[in-house]
Amino acid sequence: MEKIYKSEIEGMQDFWQELEILPDYSCNTDGKIDGILFEMKLEIKSYSTVEKQIKRYIRAYNALALPIPSKAIALDINQRKYNLYNVSTSKDGDTSLQKLKTDVWTHPKDFKNLIDSTLNQYSKGWICESSIASYNNVYCRKHKKASKENVKQEFINPQEIFIYPFDWDMQISNEITDRSYNNWLTFNMNLLGNSLLKKQLGAFFTPDKYVKISTEYLKKCIETIKSDGYEYVIIDTCAGTGNLQKFFESEWLQYTILSTYDYTEWTTLNGIYEGRVKMIIPHTNEHRNEKGLLLDGNALNKEFNDYLLDWLEKNIDREKCKIIMIENPPFAEPQGNASKGKETFSIINIYMYREMGQYRFSKKNANRELANLFIWKAFNVMQADYYIVYSPIKYWKSQHIIDKTFIAGHCCNRKNFNASEGCISLILWENKDTENQSLTLTNDFYGSTKIEKQFKNPSELLIDSKNRPLAYFFNLSNIPKSDNGKLVNDIDNYAGYRKTQKAYRLGEDNILQQLPLWVANCYECNDYTEMDVIMKSADGGNIYQSDREFLQKCFIWSCISKRNVCISNENLTNNLCLYQDTEADKLLQAMDIDDADKILLSTWNKLLIKVKTKEEYNSQLKYGLFQIDKDINIGIPTGRKSKTGKMVMVKKYGNTDDIDDMVKQLKDKLKEYRAKHIEEKLFEYQLLK
Repeated sequence: MEKIYKSEIEGMQDFWQELEILPDYSCNTDGKIDGILFEMKLEIKSYSTVEKQIKRYIRAYNALALPIPSKAIALDINQRKYNLYNVSTSKDGDTSLQKLKTDVWTHPKDFKNLIDSTLNQYSKGWICESSIASYNNVYCRKHKKASKENVKQEFINPQEIFIYPFDWDMQISNEITDRSYNNWLTFNMNLLGNSLLKKQLGAFFTPDKYVKISTEYLKKCIETIKSDGYEYVIIDTCAGTGNLQKFFESEWLQYTILSTYDYTEWTTLNGIYEGRVKMIIPHTNEHRNEKGLLLDGNALNKEFNDYLLDWLEKNIDREKCKIIMIENPPFAEPQGNASKGKETFSIINIYMYREMGQYRFSKKNANRELANLFIWKAFNVMQADYYIVYSPIKYWKSQHIIDKTFIAGHCCNRKNFNASEGCISLILWENKDTENQSLTLTNDFYGSTKIEKQFKNPSELLIDSKNRPLAYFFNLSNIPKSDNGKLVNDIDNYAGYRKTQKAYRLGEDNILQQLPLWVANCYECNDYTEMDVIMKSADGGNIYQSDREFLQKCFIWSCISKRNVCISNENLTNNLCLYQDTEADKLLQAMDIDDADKILLSTWNKLLIKVKTKEEYNSQLKYGLFQIDKDINIGIPTGRKSKTGKMVMVKKYGNTDDIDDMVKQLKDKLKEYRAKHIEEKLFEYQLLK
């Protein structure tokens, strides 16, 4: 390294190449070799600024539970200077840098002896809000059956993880004293333990912004009940650490019954609410199992419900007292995991599963979802007068588990629950049977969301072709998502789908009538309020099939869209693409093409003409957009590597008016075409609802 560099990345890459070591680039650093972190600059004008950067990296390593370097080097590339620091951490998260020396360097290999002398030398990590989940995962990757209690004990008295002992009780004590904010240990307790345990518990922490809304709903209930001259009792049978009760008034707590299934949560629940609530169930921890679960705290078991019902019968007068239930039940769906090839868990031996199974619902096996068991139990076992519940809306919309008097509701964003983006409904129901056709909920955008009930599954409209198929349509679930509806012709490569979904044959005799059902599956939600809310439907029957223009536009869009993954190869022909003498072309010739169609088709044709000039093009094949983007609009190496050592790729045909640019233009046209000419009718004909 004799030249003066203009690019920091170029200098950094030359440094490591000449040192002949591939560093660890985790946390977007300039490189870490075992116990030494390097921070490189073209020219260091202020070492204090660089030191602050090093400390931020140390915090980032800790947040990811990565080995924390014991030394750090602030390296000036062009002036060939460096500072060497000793890195010190503390149990409270304070990081200090002690400068050991300032020196000059000539060649990267000047650091070889220093690197060798720091092998396996690290600083201790610490448990804090940003690192607790990561250190949990480090422990649980080694101990596959670790419970939350196992993790807790490791944090308190570290035996395997290189961290400072964590004062768990002091943190809990601090959080009990101040319940004004989302206290981080209380929050993260729901994340501890192995991944299977998390799925079993369905642990979703409820953010304060939504807790405040459900608390307002509760206040509305209590005011109504008291104005009518009744007393009340509040029940939460899956309370966790009691977060839904965070903003309760003192008076309300005196009439509240809480329960949780997990021992660690139960200890926190006791620490916060013992002596302040009417009762915490279970009242003993003697039946704790090795996973940290309280066997007498399972709110879906017969013994638990018998105990609670007996207590209510002995301690309240049902003629004078109303029951309010408030819950955020687990959303785990065992058969959903099974269909994705993931681990599942048993539900068939649960008492409430058997009780609910005696009744018929719109969807088969509706009692296989944990949330549904809690919701059904609230009205049919506990006979609650009011129920405030967080849950995906399908229990009301498509499964029809309950339909009661709707008082208020809010669309919560599932992303705020340590999960993927989507809608979790928060609804206040009164236990009066009602036939609601739609519900209007508020949302985070300070607007409203109208949710319509869905009655018929789109599978009722699906039929097989009697002719030679041009393609196959897989259809699964009422939710429009890519994996819930594939349009393919290489059916043998989709064996996994065929285990759980039927492959419907689309031929000349039915393809125009069937493609709109696939187009409905391609709907892209505008925001979280539509996710898991808008569903595929057959409520409009086959009336859509009389709209010739609509059928044609769905056909044209389907033939051009990249979501159509039909391909050609030496053994297979893609007949669901256009302008290549295909079966689809024959159908197109019989259609009345309007100006909107011509614009889209022209954009497709221009791309196809350009594609045919490229060396990757095979004249024996027929191409759809999916295969063009995959086989012809390819990436090529630039010769440069990223910080992670991966080759940086660039589109081979990425210039203006070349293939990549034309593909992007076509995708924009497809989106515009669907929005203007298709989506409104999907809702009008109730293919989406």
